[in-house]
Amino acid sequence: MKKISVFLVTLLMLLSISAPALHAQDDISGSPFEEDMRSLIDKEIMQGFEDGTYRPKAEVTRAQFTAFITRALDLPVTEEVITELQSLDPTSFSDVDPGRWYYPYILVANNEGLIQGYPGGTFKPNEKISRQNMAVIMMNAAKSKGIVTETEPLTFKDNGKIRSYAKEAVQILTGLEIINGKVINGGSYFAPSDLTTRGETAAVINRLLKVLNPPEEKYNYSVATLGKDKEPVIHKSYKTYDQAVSNASSGQVVLKGNSVAWIKDGKAVSNTFTSIYKDKNLSSSLTYFTSGVEVKLLDLTEDYAKVQLADTVGYVAQEDINLVPSSMIEGRSYYYAKNGDLYHYKYNTSLKSGSSYVYGKAPSFMREGRKYYSYNGNTFLNENGSKAGGAYQYFNRLPLYSDTSYTAEQLDNFIAAEQPNSPLIGTGDDFKKAEKLHGTNALYLMAHAIHESNWGKSRIAQDKNNLFGIGARDGTPYESAYSYKNFETGILEAAEDFIVPGYFENTWKSYGAHLGNKSSGMNVYYASDPYWGQKIAGHMYRADKYLSKKYGGKSERGASPLAETLKPDTNVRTSARTSAGKIYSLGKAGSTVQILDTVNTSSEGTWYEVTTKDYESGKTGVKPVDHGEGFVYSHNGRYGTNLEKLNIAE
Repeated sequence: MKKISVFLVTLLMLLSISAPALHAQDDISGSPFEEDMRSLIDKEIMQGFEDGTYRPKAEVTRAQFTAFITRALDLPVTEEVITELQSLDPTSFSDVDPGRWYYPYILVANNEGLIQGYPGGTFKPNEKISRQNMAVIMMNAAKSKGIVTETEPLTFKDNGKIRSYAKEAVQILTGLEIINGKVINGGSYFAPSDLTTRGETAAVINRLLKVLNPPEEKYNYSVATLGKDKEPVIHKSYKTYDQAVSNASSGQVVLKGNSVAWIKDGKAVSNTFTSIYKDKNLSSSLTYFTSGVEVKLLDLTEDYAKVQLADTVGYVAQEDINLVPSSMIEGRSYYYAKNGDLYHYKYNTSLKSGSSYVYGKAPSFMREGRKYYSYNGNTFLNENGSKAGGAYQYFNRLPLYSDTSYTAEQLDNFIAAEQPNSPLIGTGDDFKKAEKLHGTNALYLMAHAIHESNWGKSRIAQDKNNLFGIGARDGTPYESAYSYKNFETGILEAAEDFIVPGYFENTWKSYGAHLGNKSSGMNVYYASDPYWGQKIAGHMYRADKYLSKKYGGKSERGASPLAETLKPDTNVRTSARTSAGKIYSLGKAGSTVQILDTVNTSSEGTWYEVTTKDYESGKTGVKPVDHGEGFVYSHNGRYGTNLEKLNIAE
């Protein structure tokens, strides 16, 4: 039996990120790495210089190599990701200026575990990269894609000069034929301290991509046993996927080339920007999510996996997920209760660590010191897999066109209490103005701005007065983000031009005017982070908790019951009868209404009086309007059941 080394670690990704390079071929033609360089240039991984050259013999800096490998792995260099990483580690590296071109690449690659800094908190972005340091980064890149490979002993004449931290990397990469030695005086040397050129960089990255996406004829299927901290073993190879799966026994996996292609038990984690499709042909998208996200694995074939994320069940391409057998799981994301609050711990598989944020009120069935697992944030399982209970978070499901009772001054006081140096202090009036003019709940809009702009400290917020990342495109988030005259203009225009017409109204990307998750609400199509809605709801919860205590008022959490629609195109009418005039309809099933009163009729069942939208959206913009009372049919009538009350965490 053959022995191999395995990597089953997840990567944080998103979209390919560079501008098209100018093609000046003169200095590449005839070079030893011409084919590799042309391949990376075509993929927009490597760019040329302003004079039209590519300089294959030029040495590569740590910053440049980081950018190359980040692009090659399709890691997410977006405003959404950068802002969140800044909030988790605001200091970052002392010698990496946020204004430099390489800043977002270094931030993302470091968080992914691809490259580390030096003692003392420096990164040394302009330091030339050696072959052995390059090998370590490339090994980490292979780990992020779950690569499995045979290991071979090193036979270089200068093995003793390879530093201990790099020996495993060199062994892995030579086994994968990603990196080779140098022939010097007839002998094979690794030359670990030699500096890496752009040509050599192109070669190793292109070879890694070929390992990740080998030609179909090179696929072979093997049954293997994998174990944590153990040498995995391949038992037997087969011609087809189905043959390998049918011969895999309990505790074994199937490998397709160098990747795990089938597991009986374990978890699935996205390794790229991933779409969930409605059908097995992967042709009709339901939603999307970023890399590093654990999904529930329901079924598996060679081409697709059936998965669940939140309450959305659909199909993803097999190659877009890493399969981790139970024997290899080192950590998972989970929820826990602490001091009455519900926290979500997000596990980063690449770093083998995680971080937590407050989501809302801990449900009464939760006990401190225990872990709870959930794919939708409202149905929770115990560690043994049994159901612990279910409860929704009020601010995650609150219709965001409702008003908050908190004043501009109070909103500013919360910001100042949490972040005394936040540039957002003083914007309370702007959030309340948006609430009055455009119907966006001021507490929500403040929380949204806090999350998207890292309390107003992000570069886009500071330089462009853009608190919501409006206009920021993948790859060039700073350059493409819209600029506004001041914070007030940015807040008002974001509400009127982007948030309300795009996500509160009945558009293709609107799944209800609440924050939600990847099944309902804004989060379905607003952000690739499936927990975007939960994080903003957490800011609303903390603000409400602080302000109600400070000013002695009643908490807004749970102030009114909430219900969700069970059918599409649910009508809101002027009175509790079906013949009454329609004010508007709630397009998608799963939309939330805020209940103000219950109306029981003798002939048409039970209706709820609900909070109505206090705006109209049209070609001339979003204008305030008083719709008056609104009523929605619920149940006990000839029309069946139309609404279902939500059990809110208490």
